[in-house]
Amino acid sequence: MKLSIGGTIEKLRRNKGLSHQQLANALGVTPDTVEKWEINAAYPDITLLSPIARLLGTTLDALLMFETDLNPDDVTNIYKVCAEKFETSTYEEALEVCDNYLKEYPNSLFLKFRMGSLLQEYIQMAETEEQANDVLDKSISLLEESSLIDDLEVKQASLYVLSSLYTMREEYDKAIEILNTLPKVNVNTDFMLSTIYSITGDSERAKAIEQESLFNNINNSIISLASLWGTALKERDFEMAMELATLQRKLISDYMLEGYLLGNNLLMFADIYAVRGDVNRTLDYIEKYADWALNIDEESLDLSNNRYFFLVENLTPTMSFDYQKQSFINAVVKNSDYDFVKYTERYKRIISRLI
Repeated sequence: MKLSIGGTIEKLRRNKGLSHQQLANALGVTPDTVEKWEINAAYPDITLLSPIARLLGTTLDALLMFETDLNPDDVTNIYKVCAEKFETSTYEEALEVCDNYLKEYPNSLFLKFRMGSLLQEYIQMAETEEQANDVLDKSISLLEESSLIDDLEVKQASLYVLSSLYTMREEYDKAIEILNTLPKVNVNTDFMLSTIYSITGDSERAKAIEQESLFNNINNSIISLASLWGTALKERDFEMAMELATLQRKLISDYMLEGYLLGNNLLMFADIYAVRGDVNRTLDYIEKYADWALNIDEESLDLSNNRYFFLVENLTPTMSFDYQKQSFINAVVKNSDYDFVKYTERYKRIISRLI
């Protein structure tokens, strides 16, 4: 196993705000010795490893960077474990599991990317506004670190997610700066790859690539329609907002993605009618959302059951009923646009089913 203890010492020393002189004084060595460690020109004496780890606030294993053996599959498995914790345990317990993995593997930038992205997904499930802000800060910190990775694809993905987090924190200048640095056009090799695999007889791999490409394109279309819908609703162009929501609904239905995406679409319709002050139709769509959320199960979220995407790997964490309930609270219960229906008995009955 190849060790890179010098880089670890340097990074942790800087994180602690310690100078070479300060660390050297604490360990009884010279500043030049510390500098040699950090450029891997020399290694610390074995008797100093534990004191170094304690001073830098890490473990001996982490100091020796045993986590360099953490491969992408390991990270994906850790991600799935943490995602499941958010669905099956308390929010605090899930956060603790995430923190434990991050402490165990403090130098894995890919893990920080996946954990930062995961925390972003579950910010809205925070139990208090203070906790949500803490998780937002944690997610931003992790993605800022992961954006330093050498892997270009992960780096760009980190920056993209980071731009959305800066937007959540209303740091719009930072978000715009990041987005302007990202390439607008990338060469998509999927078409050529799938063609080559098809020619060489590996039709299963060719089909998997095409399904994933289609899935990503559909998902991007869903997001774009939602953004256009939001603009139309803000401008009070109700006809266009309705048309965009209807088009999105058709895409969701045509590609059998109701389990993943129908809930947000139903709330789009509810928002339109709420802004227009239509009591009955607003309540209709709130109730449809409740019916959908209460009937979500693992089968409906399993892409292996989808005729168009059965070869696409399920990477999105299962969105549990608790997650959907919190989405409803944020979108409806806390939204003043819905105040005019909250006095009705029907609204109270719907709320009693969800909360």
